[in-house]
Amino acid sequence: MRFFRSVWGQFVIIGVGLFLLDRIFFPEPKSIIGPPNVERVALQAQALSQLQGAELNESQVVAIKERELRDELLFIEALDRGFIEQDQVIQRRLIRNMRFMDPERDIDEKTMLKEAFELRLHLADEVIRRRTIQVMETLIVASRGDPAITEADLKVEYEAQQENFQVPVRYSFTHVFLRNDASDEKRENLLALLSDGASPEQARGVGDVFLAGYQFKQRSLLEISRQFGDDFAYGFASQAESLGEWVGPIQSIFGSHWVWVDDIAESRVKSFTEVAQDLRRDIRRDLDDRAIQDWVDSTLQKYEVRL
Repeated sequence: MRFFRSVWGQFVIIGVGLFLLDRIFFPEPKSIIGPPNVERVALQAQALSQLQGAELNESQVVAIKERELRDELLFIEALDRGFIEQDQVIQRRLIRNMRFMDPERDIDEKTMLKEAFELRLHLADEVIRRRTIQVMETLIVASRGDPAITEADLKVEYEAQQENFQVPVRYSFTHVFLRNDASDEKRENLLALLSDGASPEQARGVGDVFLAGYQFKQRSLLEISRQFGDDFAYGFASQAESLGEWVGPIQSIFGSHWVWVDDIAESRVKSFTEVAQDLRRDIRRDLDDRAIQDWVDSTLQKYEVRL
Protein backbone atom coordinates (compact mmCIF):
# COMPACT_ATOMS: atom_id res chain seq x y z
CA MET A 1 0.00 0.00 0.00
CA ARG A 2 2.91 2.33 0.75
CA PHE A 3 4.11 1.93 -2.82
CA PHE A 4 0.81 3.14 -4.26
CA ARG A 5 0.87 6.13 -1.88
CA SER A 6 4.39 7.04 -2.93
CA VAL A 7 5.29 9.38 -5.78
CA TRP A 8 6.48 6.44 -7.88
CA GLY A 9 3.27 4.57 -7.19
CA GLN A 10 1.23 7.54 -8.32
CA PHE A 11 3.27 7.71 -11.53
CA VAL A 12 2.61 3.99 -12.18
CA ILE A 13 -1.14 4.38 -11.63
CA ILE A 14 -1.29 7.41 -13.91
CA GLY A 15 0.78 5.60 -16.55
CA VAL A 16 -1.42 2.52 -16.55
CA GLY A 17 -4.51 4.70 -16.71
CA LEU A 18 -3.17 6.66 -19.66
CA PHE A 19 -2.21 3.41 -21.42
CA LEU A 20 -5.73 1.98 -20.98
CA LEU A 21 -7.35 5.21 -22.12
CA ASP A 22 -5.12 5.24 -25.18
CA ARG A 23 -6.15 1.66 -26.01
CA ILE A 24 -9.83 2.51 -25.56
CA PHE A 25 -9.96 5.78 -27.48
CA PHE A 26 -7.09 5.21 -29.90
CA PRO A 27 -7.08 1.47 -30.75
CA GLU A 28 -4.48 0.08 -33.13
CA PRO A 29 -5.69 0.37 -36.71
CA LYS A 30 -7.00 -2.81 -38.31
CA SER A 31 -5.28 -4.41 -41.26
CA ILE A 32 -6.94 -3.51 -44.56
CA ILE A 33 -8.39 -6.08 -46.91
CA GLY A 34 -9.64 -5.09 -50.32
CA PRO A 35 -10.70 -3.67 -52.59
CA PRO A 36 -11.05 -6.89 -54.60
CA ASN A 37 -8.86 -7.51 -57.63
CA VAL A 38 -10.39 -5.59 -60.54
CA GLU A 39 -9.29 -8.06 -63.22
CA ARG A 40 -10.67 -11.11 -61.40
CA VAL A 41 -13.98 -9.37 -60.74
CA ALA A 42 -14.23 -8.30 -64.39
CA LEU A 43 -13.50 -11.82 -65.67
CA GLN A 44 -16.07 -13.40 -63.34
CA ALA A 45 -18.67 -10.78 -64.24
CA GLN A 46 -18.07 -11.33 -67.94
CA ALA A 47 -18.39 -15.11 -67.60
CA LEU A 48 -21.62 -14.85 -65.61
CA SER A 49 -23.06 -12.29 -68.01
CA GLN A 50 -22.37 -14.57 -70.98
CA LEU A 51 -23.87 -17.54 -69.14
CA GLN A 52 -27.15 -15.79 -68.36
CA GLY A 53 -27.25 -13.83 -71.62
CA ALA A 54 -27.78 -10.46 -69.96
CA GLU A 55 -25.94 -7.69 -68.15
CA LEU A 56 -25.41 -8.18 -64.43
CA ASN A 57 -27.36 -6.13 -61.92
CA GLU A 58 -25.72 -4.32 -59.01
CA SER A 59 -26.42 -7.06 -56.46
CA GLN A 60 -24.73 -9.65 -58.69
CA VAL A 61 -21.62 -7.49 -59.05
CA VAL A 62 -21.52 -6.96 -55.27
CA ALA A 63 -21.82 -10.74 -54.75
CA ILE A 64 -18.82 -11.31 -57.04
CA LYS A 65 -16.79 -8.71 -55.13
CA GLU A 66 -17.72 -10.30 -51.80
CA ARG A 67 -16.71 -13.72 -53.10
CA GLU A 68 -13.39 -12.32 -54.26
CA LEU A 69 -12.81 -10.75 -50.83
CA ARG A 70 -13.69 -14.08 -49.21
CA ASP A 71 -11.07 -15.85 -51.31
CA GLU A 72 -8.52 -13.12 -50.60
CA LEU A 73 -9.09 -13.54 -46.86
CA LEU A 74 -8.62 -17.32 -47.07
CA PHE A 75 -5.46 -16.83 -49.11
CA ILE A 76 -3.98 -14.24 -46.71
CA GLU A 77 -4.76 -16.28 -43.62
CA ALA A 78 -3.27 -19.41 -45.21
CA LEU A 79 -0.08 -17.46 -45.99
CA ASP A 80 0.11 -16.18 -42.40
CA ARG A 81 -0.13 -19.76 -41.12
CA GLY A 82 2.68 -20.92 -43.40
CA PHE A 83 0.59 -23.55 -45.17
CA ILE A 84 1.96 -22.63 -48.56
CA GLU A 85 5.55 -23.51 -47.59
CA GLN A 86 4.42 -26.96 -46.41
CA ASP A 87 2.35 -27.99 -49.43
CA GLN A 88 4.23 -30.31 -51.79
CA VAL A 89 1.86 -29.61 -54.68
CA ILE A 90 2.62 -25.91 -54.45
CA GLN A 91 6.33 -26.57 -54.08
CA ARG A 92 6.36 -28.64 -57.28
CA ARG A 93 4.45 -25.89 -59.08
CA LEU A 94 6.97 -23.24 -58.00
CA ILE A 95 9.93 -25.40 -59.00
CA ARG A 96 8.35 -25.98 -62.41
CA ASN A 97 7.80 -22.23 -62.82
CA MET A 98 11.42 -21.51 -61.92
CA ARG A 99 12.69 -24.05 -64.43
CA PHE A 100 10.45 -22.55 -67.09
CA MET A 101 11.89 -19.09 -66.41
CA ASP A 102 15.50 -20.31 -66.73
CA PRO A 103 15.73 -23.87 -68.12
CA GLU A 104 19.54 -23.67 -68.50
CA ARG A 105 20.22 -22.89 -64.85
CA ASP A 106 21.60 -25.81 -62.83
CA ILE A 107 20.71 -25.46 -59.13
CA ASP A 108 19.18 -27.80 -56.58
CA GLU A 109 15.43 -27.75 -55.90
CA LYS A 110 15.80 -26.44 -52.34
CA THR A 111 17.62 -23.34 -53.56
CA MET A 112 15.21 -22.98 -56.45
CA LEU A 113 12.27 -23.07 -54.07
CA LYS A 114 13.87 -20.53 -51.74
CA GLU A 115 14.39 -18.13 -54.64
CA ALA A 116 10.82 -18.66 -55.87
CA PHE A 117 9.48 -17.49 -52.51
CA GLU A 118 11.90 -14.56 -52.47
CA LEU A 119 10.62 -13.56 -55.91
CA ARG A 120 7.06 -13.96 -54.53
CA LEU A 121 6.04 -16.11 -57.46
CA HIS A 122 3.39 -17.77 -55.31
CA LEU A 123 1.46 -14.50 -55.14
CA ALA A 124 1.06 -14.20 -58.92
CA ASP A 125 0.18 -17.81 -59.76
CA GLU A 126 -3.58 -18.44 -60.01
CA VAL A 127 -3.17 -22.21 -59.70
CA ILE A 128 -1.28 -21.80 -56.44
CA ARG A 129 -3.82 -19.27 -55.20
CA ARG A 130 -6.71 -21.65 -55.91
CA ARG A 131 -4.88 -24.56 -54.31
CA THR A 132 -4.07 -22.52 -51.20
CA ILE A 133 -7.69 -21.40 -50.82
CA GLN A 134 -8.90 -25.00 -51.15
CA VAL A 135 -6.44 -26.19 -48.50
CA MET A 136 -7.65 -23.47 -46.14
CA GLU A 137 -11.28 -24.40 -46.78
CA THR A 138 -10.51 -28.05 -46.07
CA LEU A 139 -8.84 -27.20 -42.78
CA ILE A 140 -11.76 -25.01 -41.67
CA VAL A 141 -14.23 -27.79 -42.43
CA ALA A 142 -12.04 -30.37 -40.69
CA SER A 143 -11.83 -28.22 -37.56
CA ARG A 144 -15.64 -28.26 -37.31
CA GLY A 145 -15.76 -32.04 -37.02
CA ASP A 146 -17.97 -34.54 -38.80
CA PRO A 147 -21.61 -33.34 -38.71
CA ALA A 148 -24.31 -35.79 -37.64
CA ILE A 149 -26.85 -36.13 -40.45
CA THR A 150 -29.73 -38.35 -39.42
CA GLU A 151 -32.22 -40.20 -41.58
CA ALA A 152 -34.86 -37.81 -40.26
CA ASP A 153 -32.82 -34.89 -41.67
CA LEU A 154 -32.66 -36.63 -45.03
CA LYS A 155 -36.41 -37.28 -45.12
CA VAL A 156 -37.22 -33.66 -44.30
CA GLU A 157 -35.01 -32.57 -47.18
CA TYR A 158 -36.55 -35.22 -49.44
CA GLU A 159 -40.07 -33.92 -48.79
CA ALA A 160 -38.94 -30.34 -49.42
CA GLN A 161 -37.34 -31.20 -52.78
CA GLN A 162 -39.95 -33.49 -54.34
CA GLU A 163 -40.07 -31.48 -57.55
CA ASN A 164 -36.32 -31.89 -58.02
CA PHE A 165 -36.68 -35.68 -58.05
CA GLN A 166 -39.24 -35.81 -60.84
CA VAL A 167 -38.25 -38.23 -63.59
CA PRO A 168 -39.79 -37.28 -66.98
CA VAL A 169 -41.52 -39.69 -69.35
CA ARG A 170 -38.93 -41.83 -71.12
CA TYR A 171 -39.24 -43.59 -74.45
CA SER A 172 -37.49 -46.61 -75.91
CA PHE A 173 -37.89 -46.72 -79.68
CA THR A 174 -36.53 -47.80 -83.05
CA HIS A 175 -36.75 -45.68 -86.18
CA VAL A 176 -36.35 -45.98 -89.93
CA PHE A 177 -34.92 -42.99 -91.74
CA LEU A 178 -35.14 -41.51 -95.24
CA ARG A 179 -33.21 -38.49 -96.41
CA ASN A 180 -35.15 -35.61 -97.93
CA ASP A 181 -33.65 -36.41 -101.34
CA ALA A 182 -34.70 -40.09 -101.23
CA SER A 183 -36.31 -41.28 -104.48
CA ASP A 184 -40.09 -41.69 -104.74
CA GLU A 185 -39.60 -45.38 -105.46
CA LYS A 186 -37.59 -45.90 -102.29
CA ARG A 187 -40.18 -44.03 -100.26
CA GLU A 188 -43.04 -46.07 -101.74
CA ASN A 189 -41.24 -49.35 -101.07
CA LEU A 190 -40.70 -48.39 -97.44
CA LEU A 191 -44.32 -47.32 -96.93
CA ALA A 192 -45.57 -50.58 -98.44
CA LEU A 193 -43.31 -52.58 -96.16
CA LEU A 194 -44.48 -50.67 -93.09
CA SER A 195 -48.14 -51.10 -94.08
CA ASP A 196 -47.60 -54.86 -94.21
CA GLY A 197 -46.47 -54.78 -90.56
CA ALA A 198 -42.74 -55.19 -91.10
CA SER A 199 -40.59 -55.50 -88.01
CA PRO A 200 -38.01 -52.79 -87.21
CA GLU A 201 -35.23 -55.15 -88.35
CA GLN A 202 -36.93 -55.75 -91.72
CA ALA A 203 -37.73 -52.08 -92.33
CA ARG A 204 -34.25 -50.88 -91.47
CA GLY A 205 -32.80 -52.52 -94.58
CA VAL A 206 -34.99 -50.37 -96.83
CA GLY A 207 -34.23 -47.01 -95.18
CA ASP A 208 -31.15 -44.78 -95.38
CA VAL A 209 -28.18 -44.91 -93.04
CA PHE A 210 -28.57 -42.83 -89.88
CA LEU A 211 -25.18 -42.24 -88.28
CA ALA A 212 -26.49 -41.78 -84.75
CA GLY A 213 -28.04 -45.26 -84.79
CA TYR A 214 -31.51 -46.76 -84.91
CA GLN A 215 -32.35 -47.92 -81.38
CA PHE A 216 -32.72 -45.50 -78.49
CA LYS A 217 -33.36 -46.58 -74.91
CA GLN A 218 -35.00 -44.60 -72.09
CA ARG A 219 -34.79 -41.17 -73.72
CA SER A 220 -36.66 -38.14 -72.41
CA LEU A 221 -38.20 -35.63 -74.79
CA LEU A 222 -35.39 -33.22 -73.97
CA GLU A 223 -32.79 -35.80 -74.92
CA ILE A 224 -34.74 -36.67 -78.08
CA SER A 225 -34.85 -32.97 -78.97
CA ARG A 226 -31.08 -32.68 -78.56
CA GLN A 227 -30.56 -35.68 -80.84
CA PHE A 228 -33.13 -35.00 -83.56
CA GLY A 229 -34.21 -31.37 -83.13
CA ASP A 230 -37.26 -29.62 -81.65
CA ASP A 231 -39.59 -30.33 -84.59
CA PHE A 232 -39.00 -34.05 -84.35
CA ALA A 233 -39.47 -34.05 -80.55
CA TYR A 234 -42.79 -32.19 -80.90
CA GLY A 235 -44.03 -34.58 -83.60
CA PHE A 236 -42.79 -37.58 -81.64
CA ALA A 237 -44.62 -36.52 -78.47
CA SER A 238 -47.90 -36.05 -80.34
CA GLN A 239 -47.76 -39.36 -82.25
CA ALA A 240 -45.79 -41.88 -80.17
CA GLU A 241 -48.62 -42.90 -77.85
CA SER A 242 -49.02 -46.62 -78.65
CA LEU A 243 -46.58 -49.51 -78.41
CA GLY A 244 -45.70 -51.97 -81.14
CA GLU A 245 -46.80 -50.05 -84.20
CA TRP A 246 -45.34 -47.66 -86.75
CA VAL A 247 -46.05 -43.93 -86.56
CA GLY A 248 -44.88 -41.22 -88.91
CA PRO A 249 -43.49 -39.76 -90.94
CA ILE A 250 -42.01 -37.40 -88.38
CA GLN A 251 -39.80 -34.68 -89.81
CA SER A 252 -36.42 -33.78 -88.34
CA ILE A 253 -33.52 -31.60 -89.40
CA PHE A 254 -32.14 -34.72 -91.13
CA GLY A 255 -35.16 -35.99 -93.05
CA SER A 256 -38.20 -38.24 -92.45
CA HIS A 257 -38.51 -40.85 -89.72
CA TRP A 258 -40.95 -43.67 -89.02
CA VAL A 259 -40.91 -44.70 -85.39
CA TRP A 260 -41.67 -47.98 -83.61
CA VAL A 261 -42.15 -47.41 -79.87
CA ASP A 262 -40.95 -50.34 -77.74
CA ASP A 263 -41.68 -48.92 -74.30
CA ILE A 264 -42.97 -45.82 -72.50
CA ALA A 265 -41.85 -45.32 -68.89
CA GLU A 266 -44.29 -42.94 -67.24
CA SER A 267 -43.18 -39.91 -65.27
CA ARG A 268 -42.50 -40.59 -61.61
CA VAL A 269 -40.85 -39.22 -58.47
CA LYS A 270 -37.63 -40.94 -57.40
CA SER A 271 -37.95 -42.87 -54.14
CA PHE A 272 -36.23 -41.81 -50.92
CA THR A 273 -33.87 -44.78 -51.20
CA GLU A 274 -32.76 -43.69 -54.68
CA VAL A 275 -31.79 -40.17 -53.61
CA ALA A 276 -30.74 -40.60 -49.96
CA GLN A 277 -27.03 -40.69 -50.75
CA ASP A 278 -27.26 -37.58 -52.93
CA LEU A 279 -29.23 -35.79 -50.21
CA ARG A 280 -26.60 -36.63 -47.61
CA ARG A 281 -23.88 -35.29 -49.91
CA ASP A 282 -25.83 -32.06 -50.56
CA ILE A 283 -26.55 -31.46 -46.88
CA ARG A 284 -22.89 -32.05 -46.02
CA ARG A 285 -21.82 -29.60 -48.72
CA ASP A 286 -24.24 -26.97 -47.39
CA LEU A 287 -22.91 -27.46 -43.86
CA ASP A 288 -19.34 -27.16 -45.15
CA ASP A 289 -20.19 -23.92 -46.95
CA ARG A 290 -21.84 -22.56 -43.81
CA ALA A 291 -18.82 -23.44 -41.66
CA ILE A 292 -16.49 -21.66 -44.07
CA GLN A 293 -18.75 -18.59 -44.25
CA ASP A 294 -19.05 -18.43 -40.45
CA TRP A 295 -15.25 -18.53 -40.21
CA VAL A 296 -14.94 -15.82 -42.85
CA ASP A 297 -17.49 -13.55 -41.11
CA SER A 298 -15.70 -13.98 -37.78
CA THR A 299 -12.18 -13.45 -39.17
CA LEU A 300 -13.17 -10.38 -41.16
CA GLN A 301 -13.77 -8.59 -37.84
CA LYS A 302 -9.99 -8.21 -37.61
CA TYR A 303 -9.88 -6.26 -40.86
CA GLU A 304 -11.04 -3.00 -42.31
CA VAL A 305 -12.96 -4.19 -45.38
CA ARG A 306 -12.91 -2.13 -48.54
CA LEU A 307 -15.18 -3.11 -51.44
